[in-house]
Amino acid sequence: MKKWIVLIGLVLFVLPIAQAGIGIFGTYWDSKDYDDLYGGGVRLGTRIGGGFGIEARASYLRNDLFSSAEKEMELIPLEAVLSWTLDASDMLKPYVGAGVGYYLKNLDFNAGNVWDDAKAKDSVGYFALVGLNVVLARATIFGEAKYNLINEDDEWKWRGSDVREKYSLDGLSVNLGVKFGF
Repeated sequence: MKKWIVLIGLVLFVLPIAQAGIGIFGTYWDSKDYDDLYGGGVRLGTRIGGGFGIEARASYLRNDLFSSAEKEMELIPLEAVLSWTLDASDMLKPYVGAGVGYYLKNLDFNAGNVWDDAKAKDSVGYFALVGLNVVLARATIFGEAKYNLINEDDEWKWRGSDVREKYSLDGLSVNLGVKFGF
């Protein structure tokens, strides 16, 4: 519940700057140790001049949408992005960007006979992205690739042993969606 309150609060805080636009997207994240994550999100942003823009994003992803997973992960990335768009043509507008995020995690590990304890702590991270906007009459279709580096504190302890492992969310993610107004 606390995570949803934070998410709603972030959206309400960012809403005034979203006069320039809002977008929705589907996302795929190929994480290093938590399998493939799938989900969707919303982005709110505005241009700040000279081809630069800022935006806030919130997403919801799971790794068990299409199959059962031994490590069931729910992830809510809350991210801020600074981007630069090249005005290549009226219809095609490539962009690059970088950002930081806070990643709310919920982990359910289904192998209790192997692990004593598995703790997934919320994390901070950063990313770089490259994308393409295809401008239509009133909407813009966008696709982007993003490489995520997440500071992980997840700790897994083997049952009956002092062996510990660290798990990582680092990896490539791809977003595809539509936005209106920016």
